Amino acid sequence: METRYTVRQATDATGVKSYVLRYWEDELGLHIHRNELGHRYYTGYDIQLFLNIKELKKKGLQLRAIRDMIPRMELSVPEFLGEGQNIPDGALQEKDASGEKEDGPVSSQGEKEPEAGLKEEPQSGKILEFQAILERLITQELQSKNEEEERCRSLDLAIRRQQSARREAAAANEKKGRRRHR
Repeated sequence: METRYTVRQATDATGVKSYVLRYWEDELGLHIHRNELGHRYYTGYDIQLFLNIKELKKKGLQLRAIRDMIPRMELSVPEFLGEGQNIPDGALQEKDASGEKEDGPVSSQGEKEPEAGLKEEPQSGKILEFQAILERLITQELQSKNEEEERCRSLDLAIRRQQSARREAAAANEKKGRRRHR
């Protein structure tokens, strides 16, 4: 069974407020699971997706562009974004009974024990691969946006030139019309 995270744990893991997570859910059309009582719960996939969205927002992309990129991100790296993936180290910290955050299981001698099932080297390779793909997608999106802006600028310039030529022609016709009436 996949690990379920509460809203509080998701906000701690992502550093994003709960109302922003709900807003992103609505705006991006994300499918967030709910328990029997109708409360949201998040999976490792959801938290990773929110971290990716947060990174894209930092790079200046709008939600409209991110919405278009989400299916491509999933197709590009399905094994990285798949269900049951571990949350990046340090992203999610549990609170103990005293309310203090713990980094992970602690042995009886007070030393931190490594978490079971975490393999840092393969996971970091996937992270680097995902980051490279993400950078490529962002670059493509920005180039596309710049090309569209350049096309609009050249179109605007052509329209302005045409309007200026029409104004000059109208002024010339007006002068000819005055000369004839005299």
